[in-house]
Amino acid sequence: MDPSGGDALFAKIARSWLESKANVKGSTLLRYKRELRCYVLPMWGSRMLREITRDDLQRWVNSLATGDYPAKLPGKRQPRPLSPRSIRSIVKVVMACTLDHAIEDKLICDNPARKVSLPRIVTSDDDMVVLTIGEVERLARSAEDIGGDVDGLLVRFQASVGTRINEALALQVQDLNLRKGIARVRRTWTRNLEGKLELGTPKNGEARTVAIPDFLIEPLERQIRGCVKDDFVFRAPRGGAIDDGNWRTRVWRKALEHVGMDDEGVTIHSLRHTYASIAIANGADVKTLQKQLGHATATMTLDTYAALWPDRLDNVAHAVSQAWQPHIRTTEKDKPENHKPEEKSPVTLEQAA
Repeated sequence: MDPSGGDALFAKIARSWLESKANVKGSTLLRYKRELRCYVLPMWGSRMLREITRDDLQRWVNSLATGDYPAKLPGKRQPRPLSPRSIRSIVKVVMACTLDHAIEDKLICDNPARKVSLPRIVTSDDDMVVLTIGEVERLARSAEDIGGDVDGLLVRFQASVGTRINEALALQVQDLNLRKGIARVRRTWTRNLEGKLELGTPKNGEARTVAIPDFLIEPLERQIRGCVKDDFVFRAPRGGAIDDGNWRTRVWRKALEHVGMDDEGVTIHSLRHTYASIAIANGADVKTLQKQLGHATATMTLDTYAALWPDRLDNVAHAVSQAWQPHIRTTEKDKPENHKPEEKSPVTLEQAA
């Protein structure tokens, strides 16, 4: 252990930690850099490692939740209360991993960021917006009017298949098997260190097969008619891939305004939540939903959508009772009717003798 290791500046260790992240996606590294620049370095950048205590970190965490923290935000934005998920990423990933890096370099022997308490993430996800099928159709028709048939198809695809938006936009004709009603999700659009879109692996690093509902087969067949296998399924007006940022501005936000949903917290990700809600309501189990959505674990699926599964305790109790009933009847039938212990006659003195 370096006796003077605690004198190292946090900002220097943070730069060293970022340089060690050569194996992460460009979009992930961009997020690390943004959170360091905006939230972490304004508070801790000029401090020596030994000056960072658990108590100070806990006060900082509390300030992130209330909006009273130093920050370096783009434009004229002012600090505001952050969500529990954002705080977890800033504190338990960026801050804590930087201090872990200092431990690996034998500069300090303990990581105080691992010991602070964070605001609880509500598993029911209070900011989750789920649409009805009628609302999805209204949005889809509005998107068609603003853009074209492909835009309405993209809205319906998101709400009835459940892929992430950049997974859907990365689909090529060769990824569809419409006779079987499936699509192979092999890639997604992600942003590199320059902020430009490039194709990469899906979020958990694994390809997966997703099911396509019957009502989408014919519209998808029309959409890919005359295309070659390398063409993207969802294409921009002038051909080529659709940039999700451009599509949000050009079509999505206008469609929300047109149907009066622009102030209701609806996002493109709401379509994914809507798919999960419809699937659960119609009997999807956790493992099936996990595979369709591309979650790394079934626990992640449960953490996100547990509140959407109906309470079926009464149904379970009834099913157990029904399974038990035949055995109860058999047991009763096997009992002798009017069975009583045999009574013995009193023994006389003569018999006893």
